Amino acid sequence: MQESSTIYNKNIGVRSGYLTGEALRRSKELAMAKEVGMILENPDKTESFELYNSGEPEHMIALVGGEFGVRMEQTPGRPKEVTAKLFRPHETIQDSYREVLLDIHTSVVAFDARRICVEDGVPSGEKVSLLFFKLSANVSGEPTPPMTVEDLNRKTSTYGAVVSDSGIEYFEFTEDCDVKKVSSINSPLDTSLERIELSEELEKFVQSRQGVVASDGD
Repeated sequence: MQESSTIYNKNIGVRSGYLTGEALRRSKELAMAKEVGMILENPDKTESFELYNSGEPEHMIALVGGEFGVRMEQTPGRPKEVTAKLFRPHETIQDSYREVLLDIHTSVVAFDARRICVEDGVPSGEKVSLLFFKLSANVSGEPTPPMTVEDLNRKTSTYGAVVSDSGIEYFEFTEDCDVKKVSSINSPLDTSLERIELSEELEKFVQSRQGVVASDGD
């Protein structure tokens, strides 16, 4: 590796602070991606369903898969099924609607997937996780809704992320029933509040699961 660079030396006073900040941000997100990957190996519950007969969850998975070039991992021994990894809510707030007091929960539903090679469409060796942030609600004082993939739809889940060892890519379902990339770990100029909020939401999930991972490792 060279010790100096003409381009860098010409801009050292202006660029060095920015480059350092971006390097640290990327390092933090890579560390979080690794931690999320480990956490997703310890779900609170799993639930299998038929990939080609599940309605809204299947359609959402297909949209994200097409946008990011990933293919779902099918349940071993059951080629038409995929397995959802379900997690208890990592955040609960109170709200009211038409004078009904509600507990609103945010939880994660995740799936194993693989990158698809552009050349031949065959899944590559890179494993990724497809993660959805899902909302659910109950009347305050009543039990929390059960963990299930059956209520995963675009009314309960608007945002999510594709997580791999190489980074985190966030996505959003749009009003016209499509999906768009919110940001990528490789997009240093993307500093939108939306991207920051999604990163903070993922951090909340990680923090809520740290004790679970630690206890499983004992």
